[in-house]
Amino acid sequence: MATKIIIHRGTNQIGGCVTEIKTENHRIFIDFGEELPGTESKVHDLKIEGLNYEGKKCDGVFFTHYHGDHVGMFQSIQMDVPLYMGECARQIMLTIYDTLKDNAALKILRNDKRMHPIVENVVIQCGDIKVTPYSVDHSAYDAYMFLIETKDLTILHTGDYRNHGYRGHRLLDMIHTYITNNGIRKIDVLITEGTMMSRQSEKVMTELEMQQIAANYFKDNKYIFLLCSSTNLDSLWSFYKAAERNGMRFYGNGYVYNQLQNFMKYAGARAKSLYQFKTVYPVNWSYPLKKVNMTQEEFMREKGFVIVIKEGEKYKKWLERFADLKPKIIYSMWEGYLEPELKAYNKELAEFLKPYEPEQLYKLHTSGHATTKCIEDVITTVNPQKAIIPIHTENRDGFVDINISDELKQRITYLEDGEEFISQ
Repeated sequence: MATKIIIHRGTNQIGGCVTEIKTENHRIFIDFGEELPGTESKVHDLKIEGLNYEGKKCDGVFFTHYHGDHVGMFQSIQMDVPLYMGECARQIMLTIYDTLKDNAALKILRNDKRMHPIVENVVIQCGDIKVTPYSVDHSAYDAYMFLIETKDLTILHTGDYRNHGYRGHRLLDMIHTYITNNGIRKIDVLITEGTMMSRQSEKVMTELEMQQIAANYFKDNKYIFLLCSSTNLDSLWSFYKAAERNGMRFYGNGYVYNQLQNFMKYAGARAKSLYQFKTVYPVNWSYPLKKVNMTQEEFMREKGFVIVIKEGEKYKKWLERFADLKPKIIYSMWEGYLEPELKAYNKELAEFLKPYEPEQLYKLHTSGHATTKCIEDVITTVNPQKAIIPIHTENRDGFVDINISDELKQRITYLEDGEEFISQ
């Protein structure tokens, strides 16, 4: 039987993606994520035999990274199905679910017999399916592309990626040198994300550029509340370095503090010049700083601060505590969450920020996803011989307009959710 590719969900939407690779005797899945809020889909309630439904169990599920729209359905996967993810990703998830007190999730994540670590460029064999992970830059650290090889097909599944983070400059060289083996290994099918195909007007800066803008902003604004994902390593590092350059300390609740310690343990150990969160402090207003004879709050008022927050009454009170200083809020997330006409609109978040617009609110963010130019470069470098399959996109038709060769454009293949791709 020829190898089959099935995108069970994700051919016409961002998030919630599930990809199956199937040979005659073996099956693996790439990601099993929750759909994003507001997603209009015909396959909300996915039941896939051998994955999260009765039947012969699949051989494993490989998670590209820890974002909920890629990993969020892991608890529904059949018992004893092996789960593969990076060790740092696993630790990030353990911290999330420990904070949520979700014992069922923790039981799975702590099961060493079921959880299998992904190591870059180390092959994992699932019967006659060979999987090799390659580390990529994304707003989630410990993210991977997967090279999948069967007896008749070689597939590259990109997961989410970009080239404008601190580690993104190596993307094309990595693909050319390791994945295509300097052009010797031919990739038959490229399955690529296309998130930014529907956001092409969005300005995308590098993380380093964002750090510089933040550092300049902090020269005149010493009291900063930062709305940024607690698992967006690169952006947290950008703001941490900007604060450090201005003599300001970085603070967060206990959960944020623990996640930054995770990042320093794993990411910081691999990149000595990056991700060294050595001066991060859990918020404790009355904590005595004996060397300076001040409480934490008194020190913050004198020296300035950057505090990571989220929407909610608790953080509204934090803002009120420093209201006399007229602090600024930096919003470093996708602006679509604040736009009522979009499906992803977050009413609670928008209402939380509304009292501070426009004087106290500053929007400073860069995307975690590949720009159109980056997608073009990846497609050209991979040079897939048989098919280019867009997923994780709301504008897959836009692929025909990108700057790649006409020969490659002819290989763009649009699948519907649940449709089988069989190479001819």
